[in-house]
Amino acid sequence: MSIWILLLIAFAVLAFMTHPSLRRAKIAPWRGRQFAHRGLHDPRRGPVENTLPAFEAARDAGFGIELDIQFSRDMQVVVFHDDDLARLTGDPRKVRELTLSELQELPLLGRSGARIPTLRQVLDAVGGTVPLLIELKNGRNNDRLCQALTEHLKDYPGEYIIESFNPLIVAWFRFHAPDVIRGQLVDALPAYRPVVNAAAGVFMAGLLGNCLSRPDFVAYNANAPRFFAPHMQRFLFRTPMAAWTVRDRELAALVQKRGEMNIFEGEGRFPTK
Repeated sequence: MSIWILLLIAFAVLAFMTHPSLRRAKIAPWRGRQFAHRGLHDPRRGPVENTLPAFEAARDAGFGIELDIQFSRDMQVVVFHDDDLARLTGDPRKVRELTLSELQELPLLGRSGARIPTLRQVLDAVGGTVPLLIELKNGRNNDRLCQALTEHLKDYPGEYIIESFNPLIVAWFRFHAPDVIRGQLVDALPAYRPVVNAAAGVFMAGLLGNCLSRPDFVAYNANAPRFFAPHMQRFLFRTPMAAWTVRDRELAALVQKRGEMNIFEGEGRFPTK
């Protein structure tokens, strides 16, 4: 067998493994939308990330909202990004090790009014007025978290889409809630090395799990050194893309030019004409 046939076979396998969904019409209205990353927040003087004041500020400004969900120890869906509480509270314990009441006793960044909200509190505060981009954090009860989110959103009046780094979570929505628009988060290979083994890192950074999840969009780290997977999605498959986290006007202008979703902080919102 010639080298060219082998290369062709390898490319065909790669294309099969990394191909997104074909639901272009379904995702089309979301192209070019903007999402305030963890709400409109400022660690120095404004609202704290992933809190009700940050989400209310984004809502009032008319921006979509990106937020993160995971379980507390008593299986309540809480809105918090990190696996542990150290960065925002100084407490080294994991979120999953504390009950909801214990979590809500901890002030974030030492501010008395900043507490970890539940997903229900966030949904009630937003009330369907702006679109939501909900990231499901990887954990020990992924299927239950997917089910819990679906139950929370069953009667929600607003627009929402979901995303996750774990392709199995994204695949859950493909098979159990196919009407929900689903996105695959991806980062460059070095970002996976501290958390997964080398093979899993290559699998995830290369978007090889797309064969399971067939995502409607791919959300890529716009600040990482150039890596192959987003370019293949953008140029070979013309996959709808979302860029995170955009923090400056130059990068925002590029994302806007590409017609991608913009997950921004600070000065990273699209330039106004």
